[in-house]
Amino acid sequence: MGEERATSSAATQHRLGGRYVLREEVGRGGMAVVHRAHDTVLDREVAAKLLHPHLATDPSFLARFRREARAAAALTHPNIVAVHDWGEHEEGAFLILQLVEGVSLRDVLRVRGRLSPEETVAVLVPAAAGLQAAHDAGLVHRDIKPENLLIGRDGSVRVTDFGLARAAADATATVGPEVLVGSPHYLAPEAVQGAAIDGRADVYALGILLFECLTGAPPHSGETPFSTAVAHVERAVPSPSSLGYEVDPALDALVLAATARRPTERTRSAAAFAQGLRAAVGDTPWQLPRVSDVPAPSAPPGPPVHPAAPTPPLGTSGPPPAPGHTVVVPVAEVPTQLVDDTDAAGDAPGSAVEPGPPRPPGSHPSPDVAPGRRRGRRRRRWPWVVLLLTALIGGSAVGGYLLWDRVLAPITPIPSVLGAPGSNAVEQLERAGFAPEILDRTVHDLGVPEGHVLTQEPQGDARLGTLVRLVLSAGPRQVLVPEVDGEAADDAVASLAAADLGAAITEVHHEQVPEGRVIGTDPPAGVEVDEGTEVAVTVSLGPTPIPVPELVGVPLAEARALVRDAGLELTVTERRYDAGAAVDQVLAQEPAPGATRHAGDVVEVVVSDGPAPVVLPNVRGQRVAEAVAALEALGLEVEVERRGGFSAFFNPDRVYDQDPGPGSSRLPGDTVLLYAYER
Repeated sequence: MGEERATSSAATQHRLGGRYVLREEVGRGGMAVVHRAHDTVLDREVAAKLLHPHLATDPSFLARFRREARAAAALTHPNIVAVHDWGEHEEGAFLILQLVEGVSLRDVLRVRGRLSPEETVAVLVPAAAGLQAAHDAGLVHRDIKPENLLIGRDGSVRVTDFGLARAAADATATVGPEVLVGSPHYLAPEAVQGAAIDGRADVYALGILLFECLTGAPPHSGETPFSTAVAHVERAVPSPSSLGYEVDPALDALVLAATARRPTERTRSAAAFAQGLRAAVGDTPWQLPRVSDVPAPSAPPGPPVHPAAPTPPLGTSGPPPAPGHTVVVPVAEVPTQLVDDTDAAGDAPGSAVEPGPPRPPGSHPSPDVAPGRRRGRRRRRWPWVVLLLTALIGGSAVGGYLLWDRVLAPITPIPSVLGAPGSNAVEQLERAGFAPEILDRTVHDLGVPEGHVLTQEPQGDARLGTLVRLVLSAGPRQVLVPEVDGEAADDAVASLAAADLGAAITEVHHEQVPEGRVIGTDPPAGVEVDEGTEVAVTVSLGPTPIPVPELVGVPLAEARALVRDAGLELTVTERRYDAGAAVDQVLAQEPAPGATRHAGDVVEVVVSDGPAPVVLPNVRGQRVAEAVAALEALGLEVEVERRGGFSAFFNPDRVYDQDPGPGSSRLPGDTVLLYAYER
């Protein structure tokens, strides 16, 4: 990453999604800038990939990006960089990835030049395992290159950047409807031709990586991204030993099998590639190249510079692309003629198309006239041309061949009708002098409307009158919305992704559905929709929270009404005497005021029974003043009723009775009547 790495104080302070604090920039590529970042919620270091604005602000790209991010996030494998999160901010979209402390395979090759077979198998076998897991989940990487294989300091090998190339390829508002997105040095021929892509395209890239690890450079390197990409269509990848490198024949054979130009002839899967690579290297212990200190290798045997001839430029200009750099090339400009082992002109097998308008080897340039006009002119000149040629060649076999090759059926470019309506495609091909045939089958495709041309065979150059077979698109495949009600939100998103559907999450409170579970979807389960449709998923936040009202000091009857109106229930757990509170006044509550509970939850209260009752002492026989003082000390009111008589003479100022009597209970403030003798 070198000089591309820098520390930005502004970036350091930047937060993505209010959660990820951006730190230094650690990498920059064709589609994104990568920063080290800190996840403030989970307190961990992560990698934040910020997509370039020309992609990140395009609605079509963002729609595909969301689907691909969700699908990639569902991948869990020790050889795949985990996608932790994704989102959008004011400048566009971003991905949060597992931070792999280490280097990329590109860093290793830049220092080491090339790897030993044992080091190669230690890197590519785990990478193939990760790719096979992705293929089993229905995901194709589309942009395998050394930059996307990360070697951790812990000895792990992980594949990163799933989905970005496909998302960029579908961003029609940004780069046009027929574009080629990827790294030209590692693109499979079918990707260059704009044909349907499956896991075998990733296997092709693994074969190119195997070639590069063994030789130090990819097999094709042109002056422009275009010429580099088209070389994969025009020329077979050579075996490393044919270029002067000392490579085991089994590894040579695996390179050729994995990079066969026709997918049907290629190594069938990433798992089969890994098995073949292990078998080719044998029981020799595998050893990862050291990450912390990669020693420069000694000069390799064979040519010091990669001997593969560069691909000539085809109609484009500009500097050659660096290996691994992701570029965008219009598919319509990429010739798709596969050079046969032999042709009518007798050229050597594997000869390449030279610069200029593509045409098979041995043919001669046709006049610079539009196909329709040339065809009409040919009809008008037909008698004269036939007579002239017949006179010149005297009816010889050579003359007959020249008449057919140059006049009746010259080699000319086949118009590309990919994406055109079927009827228009037929008319265009017929007007150009070819014989179109719409095959009696259709193929579902998310990006090509129903009834439009999905595949065209052949493409490139051919003789006039050649049969051109067309397959029409059936439009997006119809899929059933899966049943996800009641599932955890993450599981529901994964189920929808497995059905090739997106998910838009909305969270609401629900009294019956537990928090984090799906309440329902729109469209509902069982409805047929186009693949790629974004399904609205409503997820429960649990029951609606209810704040507990303030009840302390409130009379019990009023407290019951407040709790009932809030949707809660009230229970009196204790009654106790309190001299400072009236009877039935709330003394305490649980939970405290302001806490949240849900409908039907119970609020517990302690209620006052008022002041504690007083047990009356026996004050009979006491002097009036003493008796009054004792009763008033208990909080009672005292009234004295005196009487005279003979007894008063012997017991002056003495209490002879009390009402209520001794042992009776009264509340503070109640009145006690004393009966006493006069003084």
